[in-house]
Amino acid sequence: MKRSLREKLHTEGLRCTQPRRCIVEALESGPKTHAELLKLTGLDRVTVYRNLLALQQIGLIYRVYLTTGEPYYVLCDTENPSHAHFFCESCHRATCLPDETVQVHLPWPGRVERVLLVGKCAKCA
Repeated sequence: MKRSLREKLHTEGLRCTQPRRCIVEALESGPKTHAELLKLTGLDRVTVYRNLLALQQIGLIYRVYLTTGEPYYVLCDTENPSHAHFFCESCHRATCLPDETVQVHLPWPGRVERVLLVGKCAKCA
């Protein structure tokens, strides 16, 4: 990330608390489920859930739903909140895609908040 976690949270009106730092550190190694974050951070279920919601609202992380069940939480590695992501359904690797990769043109006035492509990466295909 270009800005420090503390700066990003402060800019968005959030404090850089120990639980938020723990969650972000756990996500730095790759996407995790809520259950995995509980084990890795040692935090309680409600604390993890509330902090995941707060971090999602400011665009620092995003949630990926698969047909297999529990969602994965992914750390976003860019300052641009409106960009596309690719998520490999086999190895669970996530990638922020360059702005020019995907362009969406809506047939009505509005804006796209997030584009998520789900499939298999080159290693898993």
